[in-house]
Amino acid sequence: MDICSSVERGTHLHDSAAKKRLSTFLSSVIAVILAAMSILLLHTVIKEYTNSTHVSYSRDVNLLYSYLEQVSILDIPILTEYSEKNLNIDVLRNSNTVMSTNSFAESAAVLEAASPYSQPMYWDDYYNAVNQGETNRRFYTVRYNHIDYWNSYSIINIGGTFYTIHTVFNNAVLSAYKTKIIILFLLITSAAIILLSIFSCIFTVRILVPVNKAYQKQDMFIAVASHELKTPITIIKSCLNGLSGSKPNETDNDYILTAQRECDRMTDMVNNLLTFADIKKSGRDNFDEVHPEDIIIDCYDRFEPIAIQKNVDLVVSIPDDPLPLFSMDRDRMLQCMSILVDNAISCTSKGAISMSVSMRDQRLCYQISDTGDGISDEDKPHIFETFYSGRNDHRTHFGLGLSIAKSIADLHSADLTVCDNIPHGSIFTLTFKL
Repeated sequence: MDICSSVERGTHLHDSAAKKRLSTFLSSVIAVILAAMSILLLHTVIKEYTNSTHVSYSRDVNLLYSYLEQVSILDIPILTEYSEKNLNIDVLRNSNTVMSTNSFAESAAVLEAASPYSQPMYWDDYYNAVNQGETNRRFYTVRYNHIDYWNSYSIINIGGTFYTIHTVFNNAVLSAYKTKIIILFLLITSAAIILLSIFSCIFTVRILVPVNKAYQKQDMFIAVASHELKTPITIIKSCLNGLSGSKPNETDNDYILTAQRECDRMTDMVNNLLTFADIKKSGRDNFDEVHPEDIIIDCYDRFEPIAIQKNVDLVVSIPDDPLPLFSMDRDRMLQCMSILVDNAISCTSKGAISMSVSMRDQRLCYQISDTGDGISDEDKPHIFETFYSGRNDHRTHFGLGLSIAKSIADLHSADLTVCDNIPHGSIFTLTFKL
C-alpha cells in the first residue's frame, strides 16, 4: 500500500509538471498564432479602409473641381456641402485667402504647412492655366503634428479670375478610427487568447489522462517489481553463502562465485531502480539550507580510498571565501555527486579526477572532470537516458547512474551537462538556475 501511494504521489507530481509545461506551450503557440493573424488582419483592414477613404476623397475633390470649372461665380453653398465630407476648402488668389470653410481646427495650420504655392509644380500649373487654359489637379500629402494630411489643388478660372482651390482632408478622423480599430483588435485578441488558453488547459487535462495512467503503471511496475525482487535475491545470496561454507570442489566454487557476483549485480540494479523510482516521486520535503562545500568534502572522503586503490589522483577545489547557503536535498545531492565521481573513476585508468564548486554569474556550479577516454559526440546526446551505457562496460553498468544523477538535478531545477575535457576526458557540470 505504501509503495502504491508513493507511486501515485510521484505520478501526480510528474503529471502536474507535465500539464503545466504542455499548457504553457499550447498557450504560447496559440498566442503567437493569434497575434500574428490579428496583426495581419489589422494591417489589411486599416490598409483597405485607408485606400477606400482616399479613393472617396479623390472622387469628391475631382467632382468639386469639375463643378467649379463650369460656374461663373463662387458658389458658397456647394463649398459648405463638400466641407461636410471632412474636407476643408480654401479659395486662394495672389497668396491671399479669399474664402475658407474652416472645416476643422487644424485646417489653417495645415494650409500654412501645405501651401500650394510651396509645391514644386505649382507655378508651371499656374502659367499653363493663365496662358494656355490648361488646368492640372495635383494631389500630395503633408505631415503635420504626426498626422499625414491629404492635400490637393487646382487653378481654375471662375468668372475671368484665376483662383487656386486648395483642399485638405481631415485625416485626424482617419487616425482616430485607426486607433479605435487597434484597441478593438487588441481586446478581441486578448479575449481570444484567454479563452483558448483556458481551453488548452482543459484539453491538456483530458489528453494527459491516458498518459498519466501509462506513467502510473510504469512507475508502479518499477517500484513494486524492484521491491519484490529484493527478497528472492536475498534468499539466493544466503543459499550461495551457505554452499560456499560447505567446502565445495574447485569447479563448484567457481560456479558459486559467479552466481554471487551476478546476485551482487542484480542487487545493485534493483537498488538503482528503487532509487530511480523514489526520486521520481520525491518532492522538496527534504530540502534544507546547505553549505555547498560540504557536498564536495563528503564526496572526497567517500572516494579517496577508491582513487588511491586505482592509482588516480582525486583533486578538490573549493573557494577561499565561504559560499552562500543553498536550498537542496543534501543526501540526494551527495548521491548525484557520488554518481558523477564514480563514473569518472571507472572511466579513468590514469591521470586525475577533479572536483570543484564555485559561483559563476551568481549561480552555484559543481564540476567533475576526468582524464579518461572521453565521450564520443554520438554518445553525448544519450548518456543521461535510462539504461544507456555506451560509455561504460555493459557488464558492470546498467545505464542507470547518470539517469539518476539527471533526475536529481531536475529535482533541484538544475542543469546537468557534459563537455570534452581538452586534451582528453570529460567534464560534467551541474549548474543551479537563478
